[in-house]
Amino acid sequence: MTVKLREKKLAKGSVRFYLDIYVDGERDYEFLDIKLLSSDSKNIRAEKKEIANFIRSQREIELITKNINYLPKHLRRVNFFDFAQTFIDNYTKKDVRMIEATLSKFKGYIKNEKLKVVDITPSIISGYKDFLTDKSGLNGETPRNYFARFKKIIKDAVLKGLLKEDPTLNIRFKKSSTSDTIKKNILTTNELRKLAKTQCGNSEVKNAFLFACYTGLGFAEIKMLKWINVIDNRLTTKREKTNQKVEIKLKEGLIKLIGNRQDNEIHVFDLKSRNEKFISDTAVNKCIKNWVKRAKINKHITFYCARHTFATQLLQYGANLKTVADSLGHASTRETTKYLNYIDNLKDDAVDNLPELKF
Repeated sequence: MTVKLREKKLAKGSVRFYLDIYVDGERDYEFLDIKLLSSDSKNIRAEKKEIANFIRSQREIELITKNINYLPKHLRRVNFFDFAQTFIDNYTKKDVRMIEATLSKFKGYIKNEKLKVVDITPSIISGYKDFLTDKSGLNGETPRNYFARFKKIIKDAVLKGLLKEDPTLNIRFKKSSTSDTIKKNILTTNELRKLAKTQCGNSEVKNAFLFACYTGLGFAEIKMLKWINVIDNRLTTKREKTNQKVEIKLKEGLIKLIGNRQDNEIHVFDLKSRNEKFISDTAVNKCIKNWVKRAKINKHITFYCARHTFATQLLQYGANLKTVADSLGHASTRETTKYLNYIDNLKDDAVDNLPELKF
């Protein structure tokens, strides 16, 4: 194995450096972006050649250490958060916000902005997993989802040669059973009726939430919903998270709720603040919290609970699992199965409430 620095003569007396690389019987060439110009002084020519020789030596080290746990000095200096931000800046998939969120959580956990990529160890990864589960304030499947997104950053570091081994390899969340019931609160039919009759601090949030309870849309879809998505009393849209198509018949009450039809490109619900930006999830959930409290419903309800409410209402009133999965935009019925347990729990509660017979 050899890496030699060579020169290629160019027009007007210029010279360009390139590497002649010979590995395992095969020759390859790597042209460097370093040129000696005829106008260069003796000192400048010497500096450029020194830089080219430095690159040559680095390439040689990388090839020699390719299959061992040695990392060249320039790679050991890479800051983890700079690398992670570059990863995010070039990431094009829809879960980019969750990757940004998990990076923010990790920064709060590690409390060391000078952390190097090479300093990421299995111990740090395991500690972050426990932090997400126990101390991050996240619940449900969110800690698992955050951890899965964080692993994407780490795997990219491995792919780019910044880590010789994947520190996340043997650290996993326990697989959740599909028999587990949902962990977020659900609204019953009577509670929905109470909310409909109770004043809310923001009427648009109220209407949007009730609409979501009968369509299964999340806040991401609701705030972007336009009149073009409502045709002949049918709702047609796509889930923001999975891009799965959702098509639902709208009952007469929902048609009255959204009011008279507007131009196709107008949003069905006006969920923007005075600066024309969409109301934040936090502000929406705070509004819902006060509204639920005013209705004297003792449950922790967020906008996402509307989606769970819709699913359980469908099952409770006779829909089969495949119908519910399609209505929610699930790719399969596997994720939808958890709602069955909630319905079974309702049956158990109903039996427990039956009057006792005296024998």
